[in-house]
Amino acid sequence: SPSAAAAVAAASSAATAASASDDRENVSASSFVPTPDLLRHCEPPASNGGRVLKIAVLLSGGVDSSVALTLLKAAGHDVTAFYLQIWFQEDFRNYWDQCPWEDDLRVARGVCDALDVPLRVVPLTDAYWDLVVSKSIDEIAKGRTPNPDIWCNSRVKFGAFRDHLAKAHPAEFDRVASGHYAATDRNSGDDGIVRLVLSGDLHKDQTYFLAHLSQQQLKHLCFPVGGLPKEALRGVARDAGLPNADRKDSQGICFLGKVKFSEFVAEHLGEIEGAIVELETGKRLGTHKGFWFHTIGQRSGLRLSGGPWYVAAKDVEGNVVYATREYYAVEKKRDAFEVGEFSWVSGAPPPRDENGWALGIKPEEEKEGPSSGEERDAPSAAIHPPMAITGKTNRAGETSAAATAAAKASNLFVKVRHGENRYGCTLRFSEDGESGSVVIERDDQGLAAGQFAVFYEGETCLGCGVIAAKKPDA
Repeated sequence: SPSAAAAVAAASSAATAASASDDRENVSASSFVPTPDLLRHCEPPASNGGRVLKIAVLLSGGVDSSVALTLLKAAGHDVTAFYLQIWFQEDFRNYWDQCPWEDDLRVARGVCDALDVPLRVVPLTDAYWDLVVSKSIDEIAKGRTPNPDIWCNSRVKFGAFRDHLAKAHPAEFDRVASGHYAATDRNSGDDGIVRLVLSGDLHKDQTYFLAHLSQQQLKHLCFPVGGLPKEALRGVARDAGLPNADRKDSQGICFLGKVKFSEFVAEHLGEIEGAIVELETGKRLGTHKGFWFHTIGQRSGLRLSGGPWYVAAKDVEGNVVYATREYYAVEKKRDAFEVGEFSWVSGAPPPRDENGWALGIKPEEEKEGPSSGEERDAPSAAIHPPMAITGKTNRAGETSAAATAAAKASNLFVKVRHGENRYGCTLRFSEDGESGSVVIERDDQGLAAGQFAVFYEGETCLGCGVIAAKKPDA
């Protein structure tokens, strides 16, 4: 196998030779002039006191980061592109012929040639393995559902790379930019806090993947794409003559490339047979090859007749997978969970009242909660009532109707996965603030330990926590 350094050199050489043929005909990227509205997330010098920023732009070879680079250059900033080489492990047999990074680098080189921007390759393989891949393997082995893409952003792209800049280019760059669908707000207060806000394209919004950043990291970032709809973004790429304007978006877990998830897990955790047991009856239904191949809510892969069957729970110690055909039954409602391991990109947790309710200050006259049938005058007067006590409702452990109503009226929202769906919710902190209980406004059957829950106040992303377990009494 060639060394990583030799491969980088070979790919770079090939990219240089091929870049001319990749340029779109009769279009000059250097002559592209965007409308002022396209530059509103670029801190253009014209609206920033004439300040020209020196910006390190993370360039992946995809169209999003390429447009981010294009817009920042068009805005008048001094930009340098950086390609992060982050996937190469000699002990993983599928690594070299399956990972598409060489093609990504070739495309990135073509973009930089078209824009007349320097490109530097930064090898961060060791940091990526230590901070993302090995952590993911460890979480899967514990029966949890990790999100490597969240760790990749906070620990590598905006963590290890920032460390690299500090050592190799001390005090040289004012910002690090990427092609994420998100926006920053630097002007809404005098507190010096930079706010991470939802992009205009809620379907593509990526604030979920950025919620684990620290406030210190966020202060040095910019996201030029903002919420530009995908088709409009590709239109910018075509207008600018970028060679990857119509390149297909990448999908899947960040570090796998074309490697199948099951193959990756088998490579590192092996296969150990265990029982598949029906949740309701305790009857053995079949055999699996290891609980780590299965996630809560999964339907495919159980290879059982008489279904559809869903993974309902896992016994990590006993290597048992519990399955059910009644996953979406009312009595298996999932609208509450415990959360911990908080990280607040806003710089601090949201304010809480004397009873621990986040954003839940109760009007004095309603300390005991509204009486039956009483209506709230406005969302700002929403009450966050305590959870139902087991046995005091029509179904043991049911989340009370008042708690659900409070979640619907709340200005606190939560996402439990990437996508446009988010729930109104209540969050009650533990006494030490290190954990909390969450009730969401409607059922979500995909809640699983290890997932990130990302919290928002209105359109502002506050930060995140890790789902620990479904509430035992909900």
